[in-house]
Amino acid sequence: MEDENEINIENSKDQETPDLSKLTPWNSSEYPVQVNSIRYNQDFSLLTLGTSKGYKIFLTSNLLPAHDDSEVIKNLGDISIAMVYFKSSLVFFLPSRYNETFTNSELIIFDDFYQKKIASFKDKSEELINFFLSKNIVLMITLSRIIVVELYTFKIIDIIDNVNTMNKLMSFNFYDFLVYVKLSDKKKIYIKYYQNENHKIKSVIKKKISSNFEFMQNLSLSPYGNYLCTVSIFGNKIHIYDIKFEKLKFCIYLGPNILVIEKIFFSEKKPNYLFILKNENKFNIYKLPLNDPNEKECTCDKYDDSKIGTENKKEGMGGIFGYFRKFSKNKDVWDSHASGELSGEIEFVDFDRNKNKDIIYINKKGEFFHYHFNKMRTGNLLPKIKVQWV
Repeated sequence: MEDENEINIENSKDQETPDLSKLTPWNSSEYPVQVNSIRYNQDFSLLTLGTSKGYKIFLTSNLLPAHDDSEVIKNLGDISIAMVYFKSSLVFFLPSRYNETFTNSELIIFDDFYQKKIASFKDKSEELINFFLSKNIVLMITLSRIIVVELYTFKIIDIIDNVNTMNKLMSFNFYDFLVYVKLSDKKKIYIKYYQNENHKIKSVIKKKISSNFEFMQNLSLSPYGNYLCTVSIFGNKIHIYDIKFEKLKFCIYLGPNILVIEKIFFSEKKPNYLFILKNENKFNIYKLPLNDPNEKECTCDKYDDSKIGTENKKEGMGGIFGYFRKFSKNKDVWDSHASGELSGEIEFVDFDRNKNKDIIYINKKGEFFHYHFNKMRTGNLLPKIKVQWV
């Protein structure tokens, strides 16, 4: 078994290797702050931590600090969520309710270089609970609505009411696409694309997809806004829609078990790899066919979730046939391209969207894991890097 503080691949020459003997995990009593959140910037080059004493910014490539951890930043207080805008000095953050300097209904824009607050936004009617940054807009999330603000002018361009603002039932990408479900209309999925010109919103393109699922557990948008993935309430059925044509593209049946789908990620360069993190930290990676123009029919709809594993809607498939279908290899169940299990309590996980073949995650002990799987061999999953976070 490898020592936990060893890197088992060679780092590139232009990257400095952290001194592993001096790293302190953030669950240690010696670590000076509590970590509240972890966010990528838009090009995945930086990770920003919202902490109990300001924020911290690290390079994704080697986990080295990307800024000076000054007293001014520490005095910002308890921060719920923080995120850097691309590779600029602008840091957007949402204070927590324990912050004594700012109110938790205020989104702060802070200049990391000049060490000062330069702007803020407050919603007078509701508390802000989350926010997201894309290329040109800021999404401010309250308990029941989304406030869309143009980034360069900071003007409100859209207010979407009656939205289910649970993280699993709304999705966005860094190319100004937004997907959400309304509280009053569970089977409809709303899609908006805020088309811009010279970083100013020119128009809003609206689409609507009718879901086959009456209730959904999770949904996820692909990086370029071409595919939408939805998960049934029991987690065992997945539909992938082509957003442009508003039609079902793929239907994936995971078997006659109740599952909790925690995270879904598409690969970026070629969005034909789907990473699914299930309950108990188990994951599967599915390889979707490329360049398949045909519209698909739902193949998982015939399995009745009210009687999972015993019978389905198709006449003659219950009873003894349903029993054998439950405990035997099901021809409708997709074989995953790779699968495995992540160790420890997970703080942050993502598919490495630049390489389309790597998984990175950080657990609550402050350990950073980088896994690599080989596209050419099914099920080949190997640990790449495992270091403690500084």
